[in-house]
Amino acid sequence: MRLLPEFGVCDCHSHVFGPYDRFPLAVNRTYDPPEAPLAALQAVWTQLGIDRAVLVQGSAHGSDHRALLAALAQSPQTRRGVAVLEAGVAEEELLTLHRAGVRAVRFNWVPHLLRKDSRDEAQRLADAAALLRRVQPLGWHAELHLDLLEIDLLDRLDVPGGMDVVVDHMARLDASHAVHAQVERLLRCLETPHRWTKLSGADRISSRSQSGLRAALQPLRTLLGTAAAHCVWGLDWPHVNQQQRPEDLALAELLLEAADGDAARLRQVLVANPAHLYGFPQSGHYPTHI
Repeated sequence: MRLLPEFGVCDCHSHVFGPYDRFPLAVNRTYDPPEAPLAALQAVWTQLGIDRAVLVQGSAHGSDHRALLAALAQSPQTRRGVAVLEAGVAEEELLTLHRAGVRAVRFNWVPHLLRKDSRDEAQRLADAAALLRRVQPLGWHAELHLDLLEIDLLDRLDVPGGMDVVVDHMARLDASHAVHAQVERLLRCLETPHRWTKLSGADRISSRSQSGLRAALQPLRTLLGTAAAHCVWGLDWPHVNQQQRPEDLALAELLLEAADGDAARLRQVLVANPAHLYGFPQSGHYPTHI
């Protein structure tokens, strides 16, 4: 299947892990993902007709970006990256990442990923603000991985003027209860200029629901219907830290159902918005596709 018939469909959130004989995991990691090589992810992209992709540094690799850089190098025209950086990252490394296609820095602020972070909230916010000031001249944006309960951190983070901020996985709202109120809170957050969310992690937000993946349909439908101009979409492959791994085809079909046949909204979320955020051309074919 193809999510859209034209070229440019983008998976804005997936990861690669390993191979571990070349790219070992970080010593201080908080989880142990199974090896998830690029070739397996490429097969999923081919199945779904995905032409472009944004690869996000998995926290289990820490700030060692070698696996990410190797994956980006295989198709630099059709891939971009999101880095996870230490507060004192060298300027030379920032430039290396940028030349490779990295266009954002991610902050993992969900509780289970903060277990080995000794900084308090004030220090984390200060370090993040300092990093954002450093990457702003490169045209990067910020990506925040946090729970909806902590969404007010966006208002306390000193973001440089005009910089985009993307909230991962629909702020990890809980689709098992009180969905309307949670989506309304996320929508209020998106009313602030330069704020976005990723329509990814449908399997995560529905994991507590007896309805399974179907529980994510209404949040997706509401966000698409109300705030498509502030949304991008991603698979979140290979779905780490999940008891049941979803079918990627089912995630794609759920997005199509949530769009209710509105091709213009799908085009905005899958092609136009990713092009804006990650620096892809708005249209056109390349001699080498993913």
